[in-house]
Amino acid sequence: EDSRRRAEAATFAWSTLQKTVREYPVIGVLLAVAAPLLGAAGIFLLPFALPLAIGLFVWSKQRGAQAEATAGSRSDAPKAVPKPRTVVTIEKAAPAVATPPAVASTSSRSATSSGGSAPTTAAPLTGSAALMARMRKSGAVTGEKRAADPASIAAEAAAAKEVKAKASNGSERSGASSTSTSFREDQNSRLFFLYGGEASTQIAGDLAEKAAAAGFSPRLVAMDDFKRCDLDKVPAVAVFVVETIENAQPAEAAGTCLRFFNRQRKKGESGSLAGKLRYAVLGLGDTNLLLDRQTTTAKDCNQAAQTLDSALNFLGAERMCQRGEANDAVGLEEAVEPWTEQLWAPLSEAVDAIGASASPPWNSAAAAAGAREVKFLFGSQTGNAAEICKEMAAEAPAKGFPNVHCNAMNEVDVKDVLKPGAVVVYVVSSTGDGDAPDNCDSFFTKLKRVAKKEAGVCGAGVQYAVLGLGDQNYSAFMAVPRSFTAAMEKAGAKAFYPRGEADETLGLYEYCEKWQDGLWEPLRTASERAPALAKDPTDGVAPATPAPAPVPAPSPAPSPAPAPAPAANEAEADLVGVPALPACRAAVTWRTDAPTLARYPWGTDSSSPPSSADHFTHEEPYLAKVAKSELMTDPKSDRRVLHVEFDTRGARGLDFEPGDSLGVLPQNDPALVDALAARLGLDPNAVFELGWAEGQAPSGSSSAPPLRHVRCPASVGAALTHAVDVTAPPRKSLLRVLAEACTDAGERRDLLTLCSRGGRDEYKVLCGDECPTLLDLLESHPSCAPGWAELLDALQPLQPRMYSITSAPEAHGGVPAVAFSVVRFSTPRGATRSGVATNWLDRRASDPTFRVPLYVKKSLHFAPPTDVSHPVIMIGPGTGVAPFRGFLERRRAMIAAADAASPAPGPAWLFFGCRRRDEDYLYRGDLESFAADGTLTELVTAFSRESSSTTKTYVQHRIADRAAEVAAIIVAPEARVYVCGDGANMAKDVHGALVDALAVHVDGMDARRATDTLMAMTKEGRYVRDIWS
Repeated sequence: EDSRRRAEAATFAWSTLQKTVREYPVIGVLLAVAAPLLGAAGIFLLPFALPLAIGLFVWSKQRGAQAEATAGSRSDAPKAVPKPRTVVTIEKAAPAVATPPAVASTSSRSATSSGGSAPTTAAPLTGSAALMARMRKSGAVTGEKRAADPASIAAEAAAAKEVKAKASNGSERSGASSTSTSFREDQNSRLFFLYGGEASTQIAGDLAEKAAAAGFSPRLVAMDDFKRCDLDKVPAVAVFVVETIENAQPAEAAGTCLRFFNRQRKKGESGSLAGKLRYAVLGLGDTNLLLDRQTTTAKDCNQAAQTLDSALNFLGAERMCQRGEANDAVGLEEAVEPWTEQLWAPLSEAVDAIGASASPPWNSAAAAAGAREVKFLFGSQTGNAAEICKEMAAEAPAKGFPNVHCNAMNEVDVKDVLKPGAVVVYVVSSTGDGDAPDNCDSFFTKLKRVAKKEAGVCGAGVQYAVLGLGDQNYSAFMAVPRSFTAAMEKAGAKAFYPRGEADETLGLYEYCEKWQDGLWEPLRTASERAPALAKDPTDGVAPATPAPAPVPAPSPAPSPAPAPAPAANEAEADLVGVPALPACRAAVTWRTDAPTLARYPWGTDSSSPPSSADHFTHEEPYLAKVAKSELMTDPKSDRRVLHVEFDTRGARGLDFEPGDSLGVLPQNDPALVDALAARLGLDPNAVFELGWAEGQAPSGSSSAPPLRHVRCPASVGAALTHAVDVTAPPRKSLLRVLAEACTDAGERRDLLTLCSRGGRDEYKVLCGDECPTLLDLLESHPSCAPGWAELLDALQPLQPRMYSITSAPEAHGGVPAVAFSVVRFSTPRGATRSGVATNWLDRRASDPTFRVPLYVKKSLHFAPPTDVSHPVIMIGPGTGVAPFRGFLERRRAMIAAADAASPAPGPAWLFFGCRRRDEDYLYRGDLESFAADGTLTELVTAFSRESSSTTKTYVQHRIADRAAEVAAIIVAPEARVYVCGDGANMAKDVHGALVDALAVHVDGMDARRATDTLMAMTKEGRYVRDIWS
């Protein structure tokens, strides 16, 4: 055998040398020159080297004899091990077992005689060496089919019998029954030694015997029977001895187990083994079995062990010690013995740990039920709160919270949330006027009602935390999150973690990441306290400290930097902060019959909602005709602004006032939908239904379906057209799902980088600036093939678009009108993007059959003064002027209706800005008419591109020009200031101009006091901004 190995090595070396010389002739020249020189040097040094060689030979023979003489005593020497417990229990007869407990050492060395002298003839191969030798003679290497060897079969049968005998004798010595105890009845038998392959059977048997001798209670199980161990259900300690055979493939007996855990990894079930499994992996291989030397390296001889170790680590299992990798080409014992010595201490700690944590019942449903449930509930209008809440819920299992549910608030029942012992994390945003988001509005209303009715009682024993999202440019900043806190406290619940207040203007996700990092320990404490509160809701719960101020320090408490997420393979180990894969909440059932499909577009053209409600809503919209569509900009301009009126005559529940908004439910481009269905390999006409995925249904009495925005039964085409947003910049949760669906490692890594914390800069450039659509992402990652349920769950709902109503009902017979810019732009890399709703309305407005699902969204604060004597300043550049047209129509009607005894109208100023008066002066005729008849006392315009100067003039500059007059109006009693338009730049610049005007032109004012004045006006509803980013 050794001769054959040497011959193979020589042949390989010679062929490699020939190939190298052919590719690099200069090396051949150097070798030709060096060879004679080396030969001459060898002849010269031979007289000196010969005595050294003879001495070395004599010394090695003596050392070998001494090693053999002491081998027996070394193997019998006991290790430092824990106190005895029970004896080994063999779950499945092994085809071969160890001889003495010295693992592989005696199997590959010659046996010594009783006198300690070496035998005169070589002993036959035994143990792992014999098994590896048989592996090398397998059909994969020799081209022959392996035949049944009667002698080997008989030997294996005898070995199996000997194993059973040892188990029985050991049981008698310990006083235990020789009958195997059920896994689920003996807590001390959760230690497994699993073997996969012929040689690994020998090694695993040796390890199990040593463990039993050390006082452990191991079970020896074949890896193809691993499911009997319930490793993913019940806390356990497992030592895997896994074999890699020909061409870096796992041994057949290891394949089932390895493929199972690798599939779990590919599904992205990170954390599924957290707190359940502690493990170690020992790999056995042989570089001589690597047939393809061009595509494999020496480390690939243990590829099966590497894959298993990576998968278990990704799934959240705790690694007890570094993976061992033994190569039989150099001797298995060279790696097995040192690895075994380092195993025992962590193994003892792991067994002690699970002994305390493993408790019946032993089935998965009961085990999940035994863990305290944590509810993650979101209220989200634009998708930010849902994104952040889902990320928290996905990370929770890896943090030790296996029983987690994540839902929109309207999917759960308030009474289930307010049960004693409940632990709840809310993530909720606040809209401009302080309204609750659409997917939590009914839940919030019920919560406030029950908290008022049963104050201090209905929420007793409930622990909660609130993370609020908002934008301080809005007048009702954090109104909803603070109201949630107030309602929960009134109900008697107690906060276990301070409320977070994330401000989009200061970095929404950065704040949320830090708040989330600090959440887990308080959540753990709350979960531990919950069982006692479930029994006694009056048990004292210390309230959390007051919520930290969101500015300037966005972190509630310093927290360590997040550890890198478990990598699916070594190529991803350097990625920092890869989020856990969100659990898919929905399951798809494909319908092959002909069910009655849900109606798309959703809505009715009846005079009232189907539910007989007072008003049409986003859930029950009115299908309106387009009465009029007019282009308001120069056709030559690259800006296209439309004025659109809707025929709502005869519809009750669509009453509106100036300042209200019209909600429009848009549709995706049909061409894009067809292209997406084709790329996904789905028939647009295929019909499906959605149900809750296993374990994802909300606990309690709620019967709400998953993904309520996808009304079922539905066709694939209808869902892609009406239900989900496929053009918005991709959120990181979507990127994480798409990454998991990639079979190409490079594409997977690219997407994981984009969704990781370490890839924040790449995400901003490639997703934030470039705004790729879903189709763009799929086409740029050809190997990505997401499941339909996973994709629907990851995509954001196609949200209603809100447009300010630009008319007063008394001026146009109650017909609502809106104005909007048709959104088209180019990205920094030259891609063209189009807005969903504006292009859809522009494309279809002239179609007489076109119907628009819409409803009226009432404004709480953005409304004209009810008294025309109150001074008012309106600032609305671009389409921001739209609501002020309605304001002024109302003001004109009020002035006309006033009698002689009515107070005189107060000053009314409008600041309007655009590019050029002959290009995009919106509602020019109306505005000039208001100025002419006195409805407006001042119409101040700013045309940014009419001046020959390189400096552009905007509305904030016009405010500065009239600063003294503006300041005088602002400080007048009952004055109102309204701002409408761009919130990213304009609103901030206008605010600064107003502060400057007050600070300079009002006695006793400085910048700080001016800011305080505007803040006080905001609280009083006299400084109101309706802005968008």
